[in-house]
Amino acid sequence: MSLSAKRILHQGEVELLFVKSKVYLHPTPSKKDNVPGFLTLSRTSNSTNLDIILSYSPENTLSKEEIDTYNKIDVEQVDLNLASLKYNKQGKAPLNRIVPKPSASILSSYSFTTTLSYIYSIQFRNPSHGYWYGSIIINTQDGEKLPIMFFHDDESSSTIKNQKLQNQQFNPFGMDDNGELYWGAIDFLKVLKSLINVQKSSLEPTVYLINPESDDLRNFAPFKKKPEQPKPNNDVFKLPDVNKIFTTAKWKVLETVATFSARTKNQVLDLIEDNAPAPIKEIIYQPEVTKIGDEFDSARIYLAKWAQQVKEEAELSSQKYMLDDDIYNKLNKELGSEEILTQEEINRTSRREEISIQEWQGFFDHSGRLCITVEEVKSRIFHGGLAPEVRKEAWLFLLNVYPWDSSTEEREILNKSYATRYEELKLKWVNDEDKRNTEFWKDQKFRIEKDVQRTDRGIEIFKNPVGGELLEEDDQFDVSNIRNEHLFKMREILLTFNEYNTNLGYVQGMTDLLSPLYVVFQDEVLTFWAFSNFMIRMERNFLRDQSGMKKQMNTLNKLLQFTLPNLYKHLESCQSNDLFFFFRMLLVWFKRELNWEQVNRLWEILWTDYYSSQFHLFFALGILSDNERIVVQNLKQFDEVLKYFNDLSGHLQLNPLLIRSEILFLKFKRMLNIIDRDNSLQKIGADPYETTNVSDEIGEDLRELLKRDLVIQKEVERPEGVGGG
Repeated sequence: MSLSAKRILHQGEVELLFVKSKVYLHPTPSKKDNVPGFLTLSRTSNSTNLDIILSYSPENTLSKEEIDTYNKIDVEQVDLNLASLKYNKQGKAPLNRIVPKPSASILSSYSFTTTLSYIYSIQFRNPSHGYWYGSIIINTQDGEKLPIMFFHDDESSSTIKNQKLQNQQFNPFGMDDNGELYWGAIDFLKVLKSLINVQKSSLEPTVYLINPESDDLRNFAPFKKKPEQPKPNNDVFKLPDVNKIFTTAKWKVLETVATFSARTKNQVLDLIEDNAPAPIKEIIYQPEVTKIGDEFDSARIYLAKWAQQVKEEAELSSQKYMLDDDIYNKLNKELGSEEILTQEEINRTSRREEISIQEWQGFFDHSGRLCITVEEVKSRIFHGGLAPEVRKEAWLFLLNVYPWDSSTEEREILNKSYATRYEELKLKWVNDEDKRNTEFWKDQKFRIEKDVQRTDRGIEIFKNPVGGELLEEDDQFDVSNIRNEHLFKMREILLTFNEYNTNLGYVQGMTDLLSPLYVVFQDEVLTFWAFSNFMIRMERNFLRDQSGMKKQMNTLNKLLQFTLPNLYKHLESCQSNDLFFFFRMLLVWFKRELNWEQVNRLWEILWTDYYSSQFHLFFALGILSDNERIVVQNLKQFDEVLKYFNDLSGHLQLNPLLIRSEILFLKFKRMLNIIDRDNSLQKIGADPYETTNVSDEIGEDLRELLKRDLVIQKEVERPEGVGGG
């Protein structure tokens, strides 16, 4: 019989995935009553990994043929193919692994079975050589304990074989090299981890939680110790401060020395020389300003407009969104003098482990549909992020390429539809020579090729296959000669996006948004649709009149006034309350401030819209909050502030900032709720002709930060003769 031969599983049959021999039950203290048997994992056809059956089968309940099959599989090297284990569409299995379905307990046979989805936790009790065997205790979802299983490693063929191999490799520890001595249950644990989500409890390290939910993990992890708070100073009021929770802010010695382009500086000066007031001209001459303007054309344009208009608006709105001391005192009293959030709320903001491929697969049933709510998935992503191997599928859901309620079959149909539609869009410019000869199209093509050639060239797949650095430099002079196949596909995607969104077209900075998507998918069609959907929310960043960026910058300004008034006042004294140093960060969602993996993690968290579709503004607020003490105590001038925040690039710690940002959001939401409640009470018996109150002054811009619906601003039709970018 060929080992590769397969057939359909019949009713009452299973495919054996894992076998461990000489696993015993000890029903009485007497050795003569010990029951030898097999611990197995098996599956029926059309089953997910959570449907896999865990069984214990005593040897005396099996036929001789079954025992022979079990023993052979026990000593074989198990080569698990995770993709095929997720869902066996054909229902076929290797002939040498097909056995009758293990039976549950029959009278006193000691057999039992359960599915992995029904297991809550497993305790692994290590052996003590010379005294007792290692054992596992399985707890089910309803609190029942299955019989304790003891691993008689001195009799088990597979354990003896693996032990010899490890001795030859001078490694007495487990396969994962986690510092624990190898024993039979380590094999079982390793296979479990490859199939489903298994998390070690931080409260009891011998206990592993099976496919745990958020509450399970919190129940098995003690609350963080409440930090001691200094006694309040009754003479000077201070708004409850997130810095009292986070005490790790340290002065960073930043070694980066900015280099500046005289050419770019002159372009900025040409734009504003005739219009900017004298104080603004002094600021424009600061080299740190031109450093930002040198990176994006849109930053230079914004800078010119800011010199004339935005700066004035920032000054006009100064302190408009800062609450007076009486209101702050009410908030302080209501929320507790020292804490604005409870310790439990703070604990819930802690970061979790990233979602593994096993946990992600456990979210779906055999048809590929979600078997938990979308809200649960988004909460899990928001608080932990995704393992790199999960992103290729999960990002398509987050970016609405795949509907959350779709099945595997429906997604396959969608893929074919997407491919057809993309080909139609692409042929619009490929087959239209007249279009390609227009000045606008040639200008757009040049901009795209120039930016593609210089985007993320340090990433491995974007490096040229031969020629080294000299060829990389040649690319800057002949931008249309794109030798790297992946960069070429990015060029094709952006040229096709011109046909998909004709009003917007290509604008500098879009390559920064496209490249992470391409690296994850490495598929031209899927990357195009993911990018197009990403641009629905990001289009406002690239509008010709800069209104989208201006609104976000102003909203961040108001948010800073409202939540961190002391920092705002200090930045105002430094002529930095316009927050221009955040332009680049908001434009491409911190792409230049974070390393590659951090960008992937931040973006997938922001795409959940878990708290707000504008949570990126709270992440920006988190950066400001994290650096408040340093800025207030050490920086006094505009150029000092700008240089400090520019030089944070590459030095940001993502997880602490995510925790801080979440706490700032919850703090902001709680403040609004208390103010609104207080205002509603004041309206009883108030002057009916008095229409202004604190709630009105907060403004719609700040209230919109609580909404999860996307804020969408579309570009208007391009006027005749207006170029791209």
